[in-house]
Amino acid sequence: MTRRYSLLDGVRGLTVLSMIAYHFSFDWFIIQGFDPAWRSIPAVHIWQQSICWTFLLLAGVSFHLGHHHWRNGIVISLWGLAVTAVTVLAEPEEAIWYGVLTCHGACLLLAAASENIWKRIPALPGGLVSFALFALTYDVQMGLIRVLGVTLCRLPASWYGSGWLTIAGFPAPGFVSSDYFPLLPWFFLYLTGVFLGSILLKKPPEVLWRKIPVLDWIGRHSLLLYLLHQPVGMVLTTAVAGLLRG
Repeated sequence: MTRRYSLLDGVRGLTVLSMIAYHFSFDWFIIQGFDPAWRSIPAVHIWQQSICWTFLLLAGVSFHLGHHHWRNGIVISLWGLAVTAVTVLAEPEEAIWYGVLTCHGACLLLAAASENIWKRIPALPGGLVSFALFALTYDVQMGLIRVLGVTLCRLPASWYGSGWLTIAGFPAPGFVSSDYFPLLPWFFLYLTGVFLGSILLKKPPEVLWRKIPVLDWIGRHSLLLYLLHQPVGMVLTTAVAGLLRG
């Protein structure tokens, strides 16, 4: 029996807790309306991005630990579609289109389809180039190629005229989503994790097998907790807000 890399589960578990805290805050301040400006606070944006970065990097590293990439990619994508359907019905103004689960599923499928290509690339330069491409395409959804605040070029407006390219990172005018994780730039961050996994898991350090109590369990059940925490958060915040408002 292969030993589980428990530290990865622990880090994933910590990320899940951070995500739950973020979404509870989102439900309280935005959905319940206690502070509509909360989302625009710079520290909140950094918090949200730290969750996404860690999650997708870990997902990329974990690509090497799975055996049924096509099946898993389809299943995760379907769960992402289910999240979209539920949010559209429950809270249409804050619906999630192309959220992080959809992104994870798409990245997994794309990585599986291109495996014969990226496996030929040395891991260290592959990881560095992937992260550079992530940085370069980070503002593609805004129509810009920009690095460290410096705009290198503006992308053609015609690329953003059709909803068909929204999942790729070119949203149509008027597109709104509570969470939006298109393939550009996020596939490049996922691929950075894949290359990182090639380095990290080639000769795994002993620390990767260390368990972090509770966080280890949370990390191993991250998908279930992701799917359950938002309905629970909505019910709790709505109930508490109702009591406070009398």
